[in-house]
Amino acid sequence: MIVFGNLTFSPDSAMSVAEAYSHVVPTPGYMKVIGPYIRSNIEAGIATKTIYEFDDAMLDDAVAYLTQRYTKFGEIPGVTATFEEWLGVASALKVLEETHSITESLEIISFRI
Repeated sequence: MIVFGNLTFSPDSAMSVAEAYSHVVPTPGYMKVIGPYIRSNIEAGIATKTIYEFDDAMLDDAVAYLTQRYTKFGEIPGVTATFEEWLGVASALKVLEETHSITESLEIISFRI
């Protein structure tokens, strides 16, 4: 399973976000992390994206961990913190091939987070 973690914030919040990064709970052993990546724009502010990969069977534990992690960032004034499940195109095409129906595929691929 793939989850994207997202932070957006103004430059005024950047030092608080950097401080929060130094205090996050270590990533669980069952989870692979790619990133975070950062992008900044004078008008839009700063954004980070992090990819988390883990086995579907670990979803409940992963949601608990990510909720804890992103809640800490979301408590910083001016920071928006979210995470969301994504599906690889190969997996989506496999479901479509099995069902031969967009409607059925969408029902099967109903995201949990």
